[in-house]
Amino acid sequence: MESPSRAWPLVKRWIDQATNDVTTLPADPAGGARALEVLEVTERSVLGALAVHTGGLSIDHGWLRVLGGPALLDWRTQVEGGLIVGHDVVAGFYAVDRQDGEVRYLAPDTLEWEGTEMGHAAWVHWTLTGEIGAFYEALRWPGWEDDSGPLAPDTGLKVHPPPFTREGRLIAESTKTPAPMAELWAVQQEFVRQYVGD
Repeated sequence: MESPSRAWPLVKRWIDQATNDVTTLPADPAGGARALEVLEVTERSVLGALAVHTGGLSIDHGWLRVLGGPALLDWRTQVEGGLIVGHDVVAGFYAVDRQDGEVRYLAPDTLEWEGTEMGHAAWVHWTLTGEIGAFYEALRWPGWEDDSGPLAPDTGLKVHPPPFTREGRLIAESTKTPAPMAELWAVQQEFVRQYVGD
């Protein structure tokens, strides 16, 4: 029986009642325990519950991935003052600010971090029950499910021309090539340096 001091029963209930398509990725108990230690969180938090009890969540036919398990550690040093907690298939990244706790979104069509006005727990709940289709309307194309669904959780799509360019605004006409999320992050950061600056 789960202790009421742990967040997993709540997260499990959210998953069971989700209105968006969701797949719970297999947990890595040892890796999850290591993530708790390194990130200095406990199972009382939604982040800690996801770290221990899942390998993450794949939402809406693989379009959006909520990180869990040791995958959280793969991203822990990428954002100064924050922790990447999720990403989408078109190289949008979500990070929680360690100071104020807000989840912010690095949008691939603006190259800017945008506030969500949600903490991590509220954001996880939104991924399971929110209007994801409306949020991503400008970044989707006919048949996107067929492109995102088969991808591994650590793989996304390199979109060319990129969505932030004038040529890339019509994303349905862009080419989309599978690529590791780590590579997409690196490319996105280079775009930010070139076009947005520090």
